[in-house]
Amino acid sequence: MKKTLIIAILILSNSVFGQIPGGNLEGPIVLFDTLTIKQGDIIHLGKGSDPDTGNFIHLYTPKNKTINTLYNIFSNNDDLSHKAIPQRNLDKDFAYKELVIESFNKVSSKKKGEKVFGVIDMKEYQFIEGVFFNDCIVDLEAAIRSGEIIKISTPELIEKAPVVELLFSPFEMTPKGIEPVVVAINNLSSIELYNKTLNWTNTFYMISNQASIKAVPDEKIEINDFAKNVQFGTIMGMELFADLPYLFIVDFTDGEIRMTFTLGGENGDITDQNGEVIANTSSSHMFNKKGEVLKMSKILKEEAEKIMNDLSYAMVDYLLK
Repeated sequence: MKKTLIIAILILSNSVFGQIPGGNLEGPIVLFDTLTIKQGDIIHLGKGSDPDTGNFIHLYTPKNKTINTLYNIFSNNDDLSHKAIPQRNLDKDFAYKELVIESFNKVSSKKKGEKVFGVIDMKEYQFIEGVFFNDCIVDLEAAIRSGEIIKISTPELIEKAPVVELLFSPFEMTPKGIEPVVVAINNLSSIELYNKTLNWTNTFYMISNQASIKAVPDEKIEINDFAKNVQFGTIMGMELFADLPYLFIVDFTDGEIRMTFTLGGENGDITDQNGEVIANTSSSHMFNKKGEVLKMSKILKEEAEKIMNDLSYAMVDYLLK
């Protein structure tokens, strides 16, 4: 009850609403001359780039010109109520969250040139250093360069996935390995399929991400990357997580693509931060001699298949547009 009352007071006093810099800019916008971002796109955060705190430098709460801190409310001290509270960088607890871009703002400066910010409506109130807020600002290009943003995707991909799923069989880990998946897209030539897939790749995987992308024009695209914080098992009720490396290959012919996945590092190994092998994706480690998935591998199988199918659905959906 007390928390609800505090939030209500803050809302009525406009204390949670920061001063968003610049003027509203109608999207979509283009970054780095190649990357198109529109309202509603989902930004996938990596880690904060502040070397000392781990906080985000290029994602922050906007300045508040009128503010009531919790200290002021409980102490009946309003000496600070008229003073501007500076921006606060998002803390490290935001790592790997997904945020939706609500709008864009453009700021022009003689010294710093032109910058385009993404405005995020957090929906639920956040609390950092005595201040409630529900908006944050993203310096898009700087966040991408620093690795604070590692990927951008669109909500339509999630909504349309069930339709795309009907067009081809999903990827599955079996005792024989992971079979390639072929999708017929009859209205596009191999050149058109290659160009559209390359465009999707350059949008889906950010510039500063760890992904390694190799392309053979009109023939093949290879993506080496890893999915972060994938659950691979449990021990005594405790969930275990690790990064899962993968190689995603797409081959092109007229009216058709062939998708192939290889999971894990050398020999299918999954390693921890110290390089120690903690799991393995090879068939001999996932299945018994009867072809049944081992109990300890069930979680990894489900998580790995979801990763492969989320990627393949997203790409095919883009090619069909």
